[in-house]
Amino acid sequence: MYDFPEVHTSTMQIVDALAMALSAIGLEAHAEVPIASVHADLIRHWLSVGMLLSQSCGLPFIEELHSSVNVVGTPLWTDVSDDRGRYRTVIVVPESLGVTSIDQAHGLRPVVSNTQSLSGWCSLGVALAHAANNSASATPYVQSGSHATSLQMLEDGDADIASIDSATYRLLSRHRPALVKNVRVIGYGPSVPATPIIVSKSCSVDAEALYRIISGVFDRPDLQAPLADIGISGFVRLANSDYDGVMDLVKTAEVVLPRR
Repeated sequence: MYDFPEVHTSTMQIVDALAMALSAIGLEAHAEVPIASVHADLIRHWLSVGMLLSQSCGLPFIEELHSSVNVVGTPLWTDVSDDRGRYRTVIVVPESLGVTSIDQAHGLRPVVSNTQSLSGWCSLGVALAHAANNSASATPYVQSGSHATSLQMLEDGDADIASIDSATYRLLSRHRPALVKNVRVIGYGPSVPATPIIVSKSCSVDAEALYRIISGVFDRPDLQAPLADIGISGFVRLANSDYDGVMDLVKTAEVVLPRR
């Protein structure tokens, strides 16, 4: 979910280490990189017979994956996550608009990464719904396909407001500063559990055991540099039930940013 080209080498070091750790306990594991910008491809990957361990977004987990996979946990994102593995998205606008608060968002043109995104669509809808003087609907909105493209649309004047995954925003601030130099953070989305690491329900090893294996990999001294490069500072255990509140957020978001 966060495999930008700038951190791909570090990502693959972590993925390869996880595959080796799983192989060491008798699970057949190898690295596969799906096309992360195409939702249908991701769903096929997450539901495929050969999928053992992966990372998904919280909204697809609740709406499409929960009957086939279990949550193992979530990475702790440096300066982003709290110690429970929860975080908030950043709500951003172009500085040139002079908007300083989400309560001034009435009439702004939203861009969402896609309508299956907890961070890019749902969190923005909830934030707008809770803003003072919100309209009954903030449509029309556009879909960009990715958080990076949403930021580019703000820069180009093609949209006025977006919700960006905070871990992504931190990575882009470091590696693509031109995307964020002219935007202002005016608010935050609701507190939600961060993007989950999921395991197929067909796996012979339970989620608790996998949590210990993943935590062991994340604790390895030789992997601290690549983990830091990605922005990961640890791993916390979460369960399927930690995402139960997401559907209530979806209902709120649908009022303001209805899915087509």
